[in-house]
Amino acid sequence: MPDTVHSTEQAAGLPYERPTGSTIAMSGATGFLASHLLLRLLPHDTGVVALVRKPPHRALASLACALRSAGAPAGTVERIPRQVRAVQVRLDRPQLGLTDREFRTIADSVDAVWHCAALTKLHGAAEELHRTNVEGTRQILALATAGSRRPPLFHISTAFVAGAQLEGVVPERQLESTRGFLTPYEESKYRAEKLVHHWARDNSRSATVFRPSVLLSDRRALPRAPQHTYAVLAAKLALFLRHSLNGAPDPAPSPASGRTGQLVVRLLGAPDAGINLLQVEDAALAMLRLAGRTPSGPGARVHHIVHPAETPVERVNDALQRSVPRLRLELVADRPDPTSLERAVDQYGAEATAYLGLRRRYERSSLADLERRGLISPPAPIDSSYLDAALSPPTPTR
Repeated sequence: MPDTVHSTEQAAGLPYERPTGSTIAMSGATGFLASHLLLRLLPHDTGVVALVRKPPHRALASLACALRSAGAPAGTVERIPRQVRAVQVRLDRPQLGLTDREFRTIADSVDAVWHCAALTKLHGAAEELHRTNVEGTRQILALATAGSRRPPLFHISTAFVAGAQLEGVVPERQLESTRGFLTPYEESKYRAEKLVHHWARDNSRSATVFRPSVLLSDRRALPRAPQHTYAVLAAKLALFLRHSLNGAPDPAPSPASGRTGQLVVRLLGAPDAGINLLQVEDAALAMLRLAGRTPSGPGARVHHIVHPAETPVERVNDALQRSVPRLRLELVADRPDPTSLERAVDQYGAEATAYLGLRRRYERSSLADLERRGLISPPAPIDSSYLDAALSPPTPTR
């Protein structure tokens, strides 16, 4: 039985994005976004050299779990042994930690290179972020350079390379550091993207840079499958709350909320701020549509993979409160006396705290063009019901 093809792909009425039977190298293949890309690539007989951290047998098991969690039919999952070869690598090592022969063999065997791997700790140590995100990109570029087929590069950056630009419209062509950055993660991704631009220019090569915003899904994840940022955040908040209610010492008690048994967490932000959230299914399809375009020439092309409407942060906070009972999130302009719980949320739940003052929007000319041509559909609104489903905990193991 043939694998299921999504209706939006059938509606386009065009050949699929990559030539049938081509081979790609993909870093981060077991991750949240990459699994949704592979969900669409594997049914088209795409061969995959998965560049992974784990031993190959464990990585392939993780990929199968990630694909099932993303909604892959059994026929797609069954393609893994035939089409996917897992290679254990070290992103921060020269030649990815491989021997000369291993490195050359992979480089010469692929028709495209997808760099999806990244360390996404927003407030992670700068050195660790640099090793994975910057030096890792440098080694992936070396792989693309060494390939005799001159494979095009597809690099997953982030819309948050816009850094501390809090207002206005962020152009797709913009890549600058003059305003600084809100987190060390953003700066590491900015430096990685700069490497890609320089590589494409200096080597007369083709590179496509995708800058997704925050990606989520309303599918309930399977246990041990990769989860999106806000699902992880909801689990962290539940853990922080449980720890606080179990009597953890707090030298600065939270203000009373007026509701019995609730804990208040004050977050620095603005009530009129917004965050760009996009369904991962729409993001993956848009990336593959754009990847299928014939390059007009060498150089790096940049595409914001974003929703046309910013989601109000108050709506997101309301959904988090419904997901984590007994928790109340309050946006405040100043917080001179953070509690221990608030400090923990700032440090380990940065997803909830780093972007609560943004009023900016993103140019999305590339996606608007695909929509006009009927190659993708505009994404559905991110409403409260969608957020409630997106924040549901993983399906319990039977």
